[in-house]
Amino acid sequence: MCGIAGEYQPRHRVDIGRLHHMSRLLRHRGPDDEGLALIDPRIGALTLGGPDTPSAVFESAHRYAPGRWVSTGTGAVRANGPGEARFEVGLVNRRLAIVDLSPGGHGPMCDSLGECWITYNGEVYNHVELRSELEREGERFQSTSDTEAILAAYRRHGRECLSLLNGMFAFAIWDGRLRELFCARDRLGVKPFYYQWDGERFAFASEPKALVLTQGRPIAARLEAVFDLLALDWVDHEAHTFFDGLWQLPAGHWLAVGENGLRIERWWRIDSAARAEGGPEDWSRRFAELFTDSVSLRLRADVEVGSCLSGGIDSSAVVTTASRLAGRPLHAFTCAYNEGPAYDERRYVRAVTEATGAVSHLAVPDGGDFWSVFDRLTAAQDEPTAGPGLYSQWKVMELAHRAGLKVLLDGQGGDETLAGYFRYLPIRLRDLLASGRLAEFRRLVGPVADRLGWATTLALTLEPWLPGTLVGALRRRFGQGKDRALSAALRAARRPGSGPPRPPAEFPSALSRQLAFDTLQRLLPSLLRYEDRNSMAFSIETRLPFLDYRLVEFVFSLPDEQRLEGTTTKAILRRSLGDRIPSPVLERRDKMGFETPSDLWLRGRFAGELRRRLLSVGPLHDWLDPVVLGRELDDYLAGRRPIGLQVWRWLSLDSWARRFIVGDPRLTAPSPWVLSLHHQPRSGASLRQPAGAAGF
Repeated sequence: MCGIAGEYQPRHRVDIGRLHHMSRLLRHRGPDDEGLALIDPRIGALTLGGPDTPSAVFESAHRYAPGRWVSTGTGAVRANGPGEARFEVGLVNRRLAIVDLSPGGHGPMCDSLGECWITYNGEVYNHVELRSELEREGERFQSTSDTEAILAAYRRHGRECLSLLNGMFAFAIWDGRLRELFCARDRLGVKPFYYQWDGERFAFASEPKALVLTQGRPIAARLEAVFDLLALDWVDHEAHTFFDGLWQLPAGHWLAVGENGLRIERWWRIDSAARAEGGPEDWSRRFAELFTDSVSLRLRADVEVGSCLSGGIDSSAVVTTASRLAGRPLHAFTCAYNEGPAYDERRYVRAVTEATGAVSHLAVPDGGDFWSVFDRLTAAQDEPTAGPGLYSQWKVMELAHRAGLKVLLDGQGGDETLAGYFRYLPIRLRDLLASGRLAEFRRLVGPVADRLGWATTLALTLEPWLPGTLVGALRRRFGQGKDRALSAALRAARRPGSGPPRPPAEFPSALSRQLAFDTLQRLLPSLLRYEDRNSMAFSIETRLPFLDYRLVEFVFSLPDEQRLEGTTTKAILRRSLGDRIPSPVLERRDKMGFETPSDLWLRGRFAGELRRRLLSVGPLHDWLDPVVLGRELDDYLAGRRPIGLQVWRWLSLDSWARRFIVGDPRLTAPSPWVLSLHHQPRSGASLRQPAGAAGF
């Protein structure tokens, strides 16, 4: 796990000062090591270290160790060293050492010829098997890191290497043979990749702050994203961000940029036509095999691996399976509250820890640090967020960090891939109606209404057949389209037909379409962003067994009733792993997320601070009418309007805008990448400071 950044300027020189600042801004993602490779495509590369580079790395014999001049293996122009270089490529790597803790895992890393260089963030869990296969094909390795396995796979298979990787990753490879930068992101977008491109200069990083705080032009908000957040509850977009001119590489895509420009292509998608072979018993057995192997792969590390544990069925399945495989007590981390049973899953957590022998670590926040944590986590997120569950997640990561762990398993992704939310039940009813299965519909509609209420059940079931005006009213009734306070200026920014994309039409049922939509576009991407930023703020890597691509592809090939059986959610998980999960958890029929009693706090002791933050003159009032906002806030504090999620979004948007948009928070007077005297390039050549480029 690392933080990565870089620049490619085929008609200019890279800005070393900017690269230095980018490394500093990403330090939390990789405090164990840092490196920079400056590449002249004609002649070679210069490697540099920094304050966080261990002395053992400088002293190692690896070709990519800092302080080296690496001549390219095929360069048409030969040079004596960096003094003659024109660096067009700069790659930054911040390392969180988890696999191969030796200096061999340092980055950026090059191949044996100095032709290809990689900076990489993530984990490829099948790197052991991949390495063995590549060795049979003739490759030789100098380390046991997964970084070297990726680079070797790329050299041998080119872009097709992506299909060989099982893991979470975002990387950039400079290919000197093609004179292009090849960048890729994992299938489901667990690891982030942001970039800027103006037609001449390309820059990328693991987090937006590393780009926007170092760019050469003022930071501006993307108003369409602000509108989508406030009016449509749409947080994360596939390619767009909340910053004007900043993009993210969509999940399952690769990007190549060279002298002829930039192009992006999709390299993975769920096969909507795939159908699992066999019957229910075969499917249950196969699910258990895939899930167990997914957990087993994610236990591979040269440091201790723990787990998040909420008390829900997903994290319980992870902890019980991991405990069996690890053969030792697993450290499990939980957040709970004393404000009532709606915020407390401790009895379910105890059932799991007693059954597995896991060592329980518990955070019980009283909210005293709410505002300080809020400010820290919104700063870590870099973009606005959707709800207060991030506070609980932050406290879990803080607890694990204090316990000294660097790797945690988590149950993220189970709800979206296995239909874990109760709102999927009316969609299942919709499918029964549409297919004429009226007897099944009549049997199921009552139990669904018992859980959700008749008004909600009928409204969500019949939505496709209702007039558009009524659909809009229903969406507002059920928490969407809350735009009462939107300013006239922000309403004017709304594009015709704007809003989230529709569920993919190629899937065979309304339920499978909605699950694919939530997994790939609407819901899971934002949850993955929250988890990445919250965990990396504490230099922790989280691993997600439910998002092993083999498991995701398998569950999307199953009939709908394998995920929703009557009103039972995640049916195949309960059948397949029922012998592992304690019965109090297995038999739960309620659903809790990362519940946080923020409404109780904000309406009580924090009401004054809430008013101060939202009603003080600031950027939020450019997007929300302050008079209407005040009325909405009064209704919320009086308990007349249950708009806690909207209040969180207002707070989050205000904090983000004050941090990034107000004034000019960009870093100025960039300093060079400083080396202490004993870290000079070992060739003895002097380091000539290239002229900095103007930036974006």
